[in-house]
Order: sequence, then structure tokens, then C-alpha cells
Amino acid sequence: MQTFLRFYLLIILPIFITLMCSFFFIQKTVISEARNQLLHDTKQKWIIASEDFTGIDETDASIYEKYSAIANETSLRFTLIDESGTVLIESNVSYSEIGQLDNHANRPEIKDAYANGEGSSIRYSKTINQRLFYFAKTLPDGNVLRLAYPLTYLEEIENGITVQMGIVFAVLVVTIGIIAALLARKFSLPIQKLNYIAGNIEDGKANIHFPRFRDPYMAKVASLIYKIYNAMLQKQNILKTEQEKLKLIFTVMDEGIILTDLDHNIIHVNDSFLELFDVNLKIGDNLHKAVNDVELINFFDDIMKKDNIRRTQIPFRGKVFEVYLNTLDNQKLVIIHDVTGRIKYELFKAELTGNISHELKTPISMIMNYAETLVSNDNLDTKTRKKFLQTIYSSSNRLNELINDIVELHKLESVGDDFEVGESISLIQMKEDLEMLYSATEGVQVNFQVDDLNVNIFSEHLYSIITNLVDNAIKYSDGDKIDVSVKKSGDYLVVTVDDEGPRIPEEDRDRIFERFYTLSKSRNKHFSGTGLGLSIVKHIAGLYDGFVKLKTNSYGGNSFQVYLKEKI
Repeated sequence: MQTFLRFYLLIILPIFITLMCSFFFIQKTVISEARNQLLHDTKQKWIIASEDFTGIDETDASIYEKYSAIANETSLRFTLIDESGTVLIESNVSYSEIGQLDNHANRPEIKDAYANGEGSSIRYSKTINQRLFYFAKTLPDGNVLRLAYPLTYLEEIENGITVQMGIVFAVLVVTIGIIAALLARKFSLPIQKLNYIAGNIEDGKANIHFPRFRDPYMAKVASLIYKIYNAMLQKQNILKTEQEKLKLIFTVMDEGIILTDLDHNIIHVNDSFLELFDVNLKIGDNLHKAVNDVELINFFDDIMKKDNIRRTQIPFRGKVFEVYLNTLDNQKLVIIHDVTGRIKYELFKAELTGNISHELKTPISMIMNYAETLVSNDNLDTKTRKKFLQTIYSSSNRLNELINDIVELHKLESVGDDFEVGESISLIQMKEDLEMLYSATEGVQVNFQVDDLNVNIFSEHLYSIITNLVDNAIKYSDGDKIDVSVKKSGDYLVVTVDDEGPRIPEEDRDRIFERFYTLSKSRNKHFSGTGLGLSIVKHIAGLYDGFVKLKTNSYGGNSFQVYLKEKI
């Protein structure tokens, strides 16, 4: 439609402007000719009348009566004015009132007549309240004879010309408008069809309908576009398939991948990259401008300013990234892999191996040394032999506990936090089991308080938390009472174990949850732990999106509080 309108306006506007100019020119010319004709006719009438007004006596009323009658019949007005501007005869005024008329010396036509012999003008007459055409000319006796004619005649001519010209103009405009519309349609239709094809191609639409063209040249152009379009579709489908394959590969990869041009404008970026650095980037963004984090910009800049990087480990914000960079075809491909877990695991494995070796060495050495003494000395007395056997037995128990705790910790670390609890556990039943377990404990009373409800937590996990904390309190507390409560508080299930001290020093509170860490001075000389119990408690809390608190209770002892969220 826009193309048709452009062509239509392109055709109609010049013609319309030409017609308007012609209309005004012809109208002006005809009206001017009418005025000239009126002037000519008025001059002829003046010549005829001048014979009667030359040398007359102004007191003679016969001339006034004659021309007053003519004025009434023809609307032609006759005025005789002397050299001083005094009106001697006025055909449209009563004879007795002529002397009351204003002096006419300053009338334009009179002034021109005095100066040049004759003059004419068109103006409004106050005498008869009408616009008139005036013509004045001097007579041989020095007086001025002026003829006036109402402009109604001229206005009728002008109106008639305007109406006739308007009708002709309207007919011409309508005719030319129809012709222009037909021509515009003829010229614009092929272009509209081509524009329709181009618009659909630009919008990426498939199965585009190609209209027919009557013009053979336009049909040839459309055929060529059709062939190019089909070839483009085939290549586009191939490219789209390859892109989908590449996108799928990039999507499933754990490595962060980003492809940019040399100006750092993003050509492709996968989800893993966005998750690694918690950024919101889109294709077309500039890597440096779209990121507001200065440290992250410097990190990217240190990578991008190089041409190639081969599996280099770069630390950043407490993490270690393995970076691969390759520059090809004015583009930069960056592959970034977070190897922090692998590095930490390797360090942890080395540390764990060293700690296990160290922890196992002590009980094994004691078992071997005392066993060797018993084997090599048959003369030991019964008391000493029994003492050595008791030490071997205690060391064996410690070794067994250590191995069990290591196996338990390994099992917890292998679970991960994405698991489901198939069956809820009754806290009342758990309380009865634990009371039976600790009923035979000498010197210590363990009190249990639990809510009467079922919770979605693995029973072995909840038992492990309570038994590790209670056993820890039994080993290190000097008091004779331990209070255990399991209660629901908001979104959390809170397990609290209170002992009567001594209180754990502030400097050790952050470290007691580390693997194999034990206090330098035991709070109970008769027992020693493996150093893994509290690590197991903390790890189980993490599996349930929880945490562990340690504070001093009202007894002056230690209060361990474990917060757990149920698995729903």
C-alpha cells in the first residue's frame, strides 16, 4: 500500500500543482480581461456623455434629470466635478442635495484626472454604500466628468468564471486521479510483490508463496530470487542442523565455553559458562561492557589478550580454573573448567592418607610392641601380662573405632545431598532405643526429651548425630548428667546435647569439627577419641541443608545444637 501511495502521489502531485497554477493564471487573466473590457466600455460611454457635460451651466437641471434617468435604468452613475473638487452634478443624489456632497478633489481617480488627464479606481462609495468602478477624465472646459459602475457586473463575471473553472478543475482532477491510480497500480504492483517476497525472506518465513508477474523481465527477476531463496533455505537447514548439534554438545558439557570475535563481542556462550561466573550474557553482548564486576573483567582480559592458552590452571576467587584458549578465523574460543573440586580432592586425599597413616600408626605400634613383649618374654608375671593384654585390647578397640569412623565418613561423602528419604522415623521410638543403649552407662545419666512426631530423616543419620555427640560428652565431660533434646523449631529439626563441662576453649571451637582434630588437653584422661565424630556430625548436617552451633550452656558446660531440614 505504501508503494502504491508513493507512486500515486508522484504522479498526481505535479499534475495537481500544474492544474492549480493554470487555474489561477487563467482566472486572473480572464478577470483582468473583463476589467479591461469594462474600462473600455466605460470610456466609450464617457465619450458619448462628455458632449452633454462640456460647457454646461450647472444651474441647468435638464442635464441632471436626463442622466439621473439613465442612471436609474442602467446603474451607471455620472458625476461632474469642477477644478476645485466641488461636485456640480451627481446622478444618484437628489438635485437639491448635490451641494451637500463632500469635496472630491482627493478622490484617487479625480487626482489622476487632474494630473494625467484621466484616472480609474475600484473602491467603496459612501454615497451609495457600494463598491464601484470609477473612470474620470477632464473635459475641455477644465471640469472632470466621472463615470461609476457597480462591481456587481464584474463580480458576476468573476463568480461565473470561478464556477466554470472549478467544474472543469474538479473534472480534470477526478479524471487525472483515476488515471494516476491506474498508472500507480501498474507501476507499484510488481514492486509490491517483490517487497512481499523480500519481507517474508527477511522475516525468515518458510514456504513463501511467489506471485506471478505479467511482465517478463519482472518474472525473470522473481525466478532468480526463487532459486537463490531455495538454495539459501537448503544451506540454512544444513547450518541449523549443525548448529543444533553443536549447541547440544556445548549444553551438556560441564566446561564453560564462550566464542567471541577479536573485539570481544559474544558469538556463542553456553549455560555452564554463565553458571560458573554467575553472569547474564547474551549473544551479541560485548564481554567487557556487559560485565560490571571489575575483578571478573580483569580475569577475562588476562585470558583474552593472549593468542593461545594450553590447559593452564588459573586461580580466581578461591577457585582454580583450567583454561584453554585458541584463536582461529578472527575469533577466540575459550574453554574454562572449574577444577577446584579435583584440586581439593587431591589435596584432601593426600592429607587424609597422611592423617590415617598417622592415626593408625599409634594403636598398631602399641599392639605390635606389647604383643612382641608378650611373645619374647615368657617370664612376665600375671599382673604385667594382664596389663599388656588390656593395652592391646584397648588399642584394638581404638583401631576398630577409627576404621569404622573412616568408613562412615567415606559413606557420607559418597552420598551427596541429592537423595530422598523413603520412610519417616518416629522420635518416640528412637528415644526408647537410645535410652536402652545408654541405660548401662556407668557414672553418667543420659536424659532424653523429644517431640512426639515423625520426621523425614534417615534413621542412621539421626542416630549417628546423637550417638556421636553423646559419646563425645561421655568421654570428655566431668559431670554426671547429659541432656538430649530433639525438637521441631520452624523449618528445622534441632538436636541439642548439653554436658556439664569443662567448657571447650574459644580458640578450639572452630577446629573441633576438622577431621582427626582433638584437644591438646583431654577433658577426661580415661578416654580419647578418633577425632572424626564431630566431622561426621557436621557432614550429616550439611546433607540436610543444616548447620552446627556450639555455645556455653547454663551448667557452664557445652551445648551442641544441630539444625536439620527434613527431606520432603
